[in-house]
Amino acid sequence: MKNCLLIVSIILLSFTNSAQTDFAPTGSFKVELGLPNIATNNAYRELMQGLVVVTPSYQHTFDNTFSIGGGLRYSYFNVNQFKNNAGISGGMHMTGVFGKIGVEKFYGNFGVDYGIRIGYAMNLSTTNAIQDSIGGPYISDGGFVEPTLGLSLMSTENSSFRLALSYAFHAFIFKPEHIGLEDFSGLNPDKLDALSTYFTIGFGYSYYF
Repeated sequence: MKNCLLIVSIILLSFTNSAQTDFAPTGSFKVELGLPNIATNNAYRELMQGLVVVTPSYQHTFDNTFSIGGGLRYSYFNVNQFKNNAGISGGMHMTGVFGKIGVEKFYGNFGVDYGIRIGYAMNLSTTNAIQDSIGGPYISDGGFVEPTLGLSLMSTENSSFRLALSYAFHAFIFKPEHIGLEDFSGLNPDKLDALSTYFTIGFGYSYYF
């Protein structure tokens, strides 16, 4: 018990000492890797499963903690072969660019970075059914808006690791043609017109210049 108290005391003392000087970021390169979880549109949620979201970006933070940035975004959603009876396999690639505005502030070695990404994405669906019908990917596009939150911890004087959370709203409605079907049989049609949204939880790395 005494050893545990000693360890906790040392950690608290270290945090107190490090918190005396807040880190003030300026330019930084960031990359995030996350797992997307589909939230809305019954067909999208039932027939697809998120596998990965990768987001490299650059961000500049001003003296007043206001930040602006921009970057690239790639995500991949796989067709859930256990929830379709048409033998469909493959998935949807979503590639895009975005700009970001937000706030980034550190409290000692602990940082908070929150904001909103606004961008444009192109979607390439590559399932076996689409390949058979049109001989190539089915292409769609649309804008997206994504509130984000990052909780960072400095690892060195110019780098940090973070827990990254976000919720993306894509301006496209998931349709049967996105995976090569003619219709969504067995799904409630009243819940198929919702925007395609998903929640992402992941980890990130930042390098500060």
